[in-house]
Amino acid sequence: MAGRKPKAPPGTQWRGNVLYSEFQVKGKSIRVSLKTDDPRVAKAAVEKLRKQVIAETYHGGGPRSFFDVLTEWKAFMTGKAGDKWDGQVGKKTFIRYRVSLNQIAGFVEDKRLSEIDGKLVGQIVRERGAVVTKATVKRDLSALSSVMNYAVAHEYRDNNPVLPWLKTVKERRDPIVEPRDEDIALVVERARGMWPQLVQAAVKTGIREDALIRGQRDWINHERKEITVLDKGNKVRVIDLKPMGGYELFAKLPAFAGKPWLFWRTEDKRVRKDSKREATTIGDQIEDAAAVFKRETDRIAAWAKKNGIEFRPFTFHHLRHKHAIVWLREGGNIYELQQRLGHSSIKQTEEYLKYVTAGQQRQNTHGERKTA
Repeated sequence: MAGRKPKAPPGTQWRGNVLYSEFQVKGKSIRVSLKTDDPRVAKAAVEKLRKQVIAETYHGGGPRSFFDVLTEWKAFMTGKAGDKWDGQVGKKTFIRYRVSLNQIAGFVEDKRLSEIDGKLVGQIVRERGAVVTKATVKRDLSALSSVMNYAVAHEYRDNNPVLPWLKTVKERRDPIVEPRDEDIALVVERARGMWPQLVQAAVKTGIREDALIRGQRDWINHERKEITVLDKGNKVRVIDLKPMGGYELFAKLPAFAGKPWLFWRTEDKRVRKDSKREATTIGDQIEDAAAVFKRETDRIAAWAKKNGIEFRPFTFHHLRHKHAIVWLREGGNIYELQQRLGHSSIKQTEEYLKYVTAGQQRQNTHGERKTA
């Protein structure tokens, strides 16, 4: 503003060239930027803000800032029982949420809870979408939505403005990759530790890597030839091991005395003396499975190149695709496959129908699978 500033409206004051609120409620000073140098706009804004603060203070509005709610949410989501993780979601999911919330902190960290609205979420979608993929934007929104759901559950506000945007942002899915039989066979032949058995288990059952790593021997019902798995989101489900020779594989897995794991570490792991991480030894649960499997396939790829052998590396997740496609090619029922894979929607499972013939599709959707 040029020249002399006009008089600040009641309940406001000038700070530089911007008008700030300046009033008290229940003995607490409320000083926030009104983001304007226009006294008329500031007057309306401070009146709205005063009403809002009074309502929140005297009528149980709860935490007034997003940061307050975020702090509560973190404590709720990471509840621990001793050294055991006892959070509301899996540890990896929480870490992913935390990374996303750090990425969008500039949009929300200084906001009042009531300022997190559809317009702001739209701004996050547009500005983040200009520099990251839609999949990353969806992850950011999922993390923010979890915090806002917490606020709604505790009646700090009455709606979650993120939900409509989660439905609006459409994530492009990469094509399904089916690993070649010869590439899988090479990994089974040359991988170290229990990775050959892990790879075969994924092909025969479609169980996710993390769920296989968490699997324990007493989770197998040998009479019924079934296994109970703790899957993504800590969801429990039971998988029939009779199809595709799954039970024969699991029944032959070597056990390590005194340890419960189906798949276990086959070597000691050294850690620096100043590290806070505990050393893991033979028989312990496998750590950093995704990274370890990547190192194994990289090592095998280098060996194959040196020996003139064609090898197309694949991720462990691609083995779920392999299981699903083989299941359908052998006439398996699509609805049973949905349960095996743990898909919440049959539409997600139906993506695999694109990889079988029309005749097989009819069998998959209308026929029954022979499980023995």
